[in-house]
Order: sequence, then C-alpha cells, then structure tokens
Amino acid sequence: MNPFAGRIERFRRALDERGWIGALLTPGGDAEYLTGIRRSRPNATESHMHGDWLAGVLVTGDSCIIIAPHLAKSRLEEMMGDKPWINELMHIPEGADLEHLTRHIVDHRLGGPGTLAVPRKGMAQTILELSTLYPEMEFANTGTILEPMRAVKDAGEIEAMRKAAAVADRAFAEVVTRLVPGMTEVDIKMEVERQLFLGGAEGTSFVTGIMIRGQGCDGPLEGVSRGADHRLEPGRVLAFDFGAVVDGYASDFGRTVFIGDPDPELQRIHELIIAAQAEGMRALVPGTPAEDVDARARAVIEEAGYGEAFFHRLGHGIGIDVHEWPFLSPGSTATVRENMCFTVEPSILIPGRCFVRVEDVVLVTGEGGVSLNSTDREPVVI
Repeated sequence: MNPFAGRIERFRRALDERGWIGALLTPGGDAEYLTGIRRSRPNATESHMHGDWLAGVLVTGDSCIIIAPHLAKSRLEEMMGDKPWINELMHIPEGADLEHLTRHIVDHRLGGPGTLAVPRKGMAQTILELSTLYPEMEFANTGTILEPMRAVKDAGEIEAMRKAAAVADRAFAEVVTRLVPGMTEVDIKMEVERQLFLGGAEGTSFVTGIMIRGQGCDGPLEGVSRGADHRLEPGRVLAFDFGAVVDGYASDFGRTVFIGDPDPELQRIHELIIAAQAEGMRALVPGTPAEDVDARARAVIEEAGYGEAFFHRLGHGIGIDVHEWPFLSPGSTATVRENMCFTVEPSILIPGRCFVRVEDVVLVTGEGGVSLNSTDREPVVI
C-alpha cells in the first residue's frame, strides 16, 4: 500500500488539531517524506532560482500543492505523474510577481494569515518575506509533528535502508582489496564513491570521510573535503565514514583499517569500540530513554580510561536524511521505539596516534538493536 496519502492525512489532522492554517514545506526531508517527490541532493555551494523561497509543498486543509520555480518545473511535473495525492502544481514563471503570488497563496489557498508551519531547515527569506506582507502571521516548526512520524519506519522504509546498508557493505569490501601503501585520503575517497555508484547508489548520504591518523598526521580530524594528502604508511590507522542513498534512504557506515599489525594498545582500543557498540545495541530496547543508550555505551569506554577521547554522541536517527531525530546523546529525553533506526558509532580519537571507529545502521526490535549492515567488525589489517 502506498504510504503517502496516509502520511499527508495524518499531517493534515495534526495541523487542524493545533489550529494552524497549513504548512509550507520548502524542499527537504519533510516534503519528501510526505509526498514522495524526491528533492535534488545538495551541491557544495548554493544555487538560486527565482521564487525559490516560496517553492516546496503547500499543505492546506483540503489540498497538497507543489509550488515550483520555472527551472524545476519539468522535473517536478514528471515526478507528479503517478502521485494522485498531489492535487496541483503551481508554477512560478521567471520574473513572476512574487508578492502577487504570495498574497494569492495566503489569502485564497490558506484562507488568510494565521500560524503557518515551516520546516526547521527552511529558508529564512521565506519567513522574512511572509512577515513583511503579513506582520500578524506566526510560524511553527513542522518538526513537532513530522519528527515523531519520520522516526518510526514502516516496512518499505526499512527495506530501502537495508538496500542502502548493503551498498555501503559492498563498497567497503571492494575498497579494502584495493588499499595499498602510499594511497592518500583523496585516493581512497574517490575509490569509495566509485564503488558506491557501481553498487547502485543514487548518491552519497553526505560528504565521504576518509581519515588517516598516526605519526605525522596532526591537525584537524577532517579537512574541508573530508580527505587530505595523508598517506597509508605502516603504523597508521585509517577510519572510514561514508554512506549511500538508495530509493531515497540513507546509510551511514564506519570501519577501521590498520596499516600493519596494530600494537597492543591499538588492539585494545578497537576491542573497546566493538564492546561499546554492542552495549549500545543491546540497550536499544523500546521504552529506553535515548540518553540511557548513549550512557551505557559510553561507560564501556570511560571505564577503560578513554572517556575524553570519545568526543561525540553515540549516534543519531537516520532515514530520508542521514541525521534525523532522535539522537543517542547525553540529555536526549526521547524514548526509543520499535522500528526506529539509529546509527551506533562509538569512536576513540587520540591526536597523533589514532582515530578508531565502528559504525552500523541499527534497527530497533523488541529485543534490542539489530544491525542492517553485514560487514564484520573485526580489525582489518593491510
């Protein structure tokens, strides 16, 4: 059964319960989740189209409308062809009078100013322009409705995430066979992305991260491109952080490779990471506070004396976006529910020595977390 009409109806009921006039979902995960209209994945720099601050999905009490700038019109029209839950495409021609169009939307489609829901990552210009024309208009965050909806995955979403995890697994297996001393982080990054696309990825979930650490590899953990000229040399440690988008859903994957046999401390650090991840996965039982999952995994590393070296949260929700609510982090009061998906990604960073990480996408079941990845977690040595 197609989920989108049901999602829109649930969202519409929630808007009505709050007394909000509707929602303007600028392109992003919320709009994609509700409609199935796939967004263009972002480039490294900003683009601009006439009226883009007004573009997106307009949800009212009785309709779901795509508002399309001229340069995006043909792509969106094509994608709407098999989606009867979308009622209309509203075209923004080049040079269109945006004030006139905005007043038409607010006065005639939304029934006048009131509280309009917009996404957390919407354009500031959307609110600035609407506030100028309608000083009495108020704004709310669509996330208060859609974050809990998006957090619990249905069967179709879980299947897409299994596929995305499998593409990442395959890419890692292929890349490992191609690692040789002297390769740079950029060399490895290019090979990772080549293998992701060969494996069926629509794109990368985020900027691929390749991090070589050890003697002579000081400085920030990540450069601008998440890859630099550090080379594979004996005694160094290579950490991966990458993901694939498949059927619109993201994976997020991490493993560690040792260049030459790791010394006893490095072996111990890797064992701690595996143990911490396993503890976090065991803790992913429905009803558990998210902060408790983080605390249980973190305790494994802290008790071994490496607490300060685990510098980030244990993980995050994942789905249409690579980082979604809720988060496995200190202070997170969200409650874990069955069929949520999280990354579980403990790590230890010792400057000038190593960065060791293991990361899987994990599905919450009634008995705890189950990895959607199949890659072994044992140390890889080249």
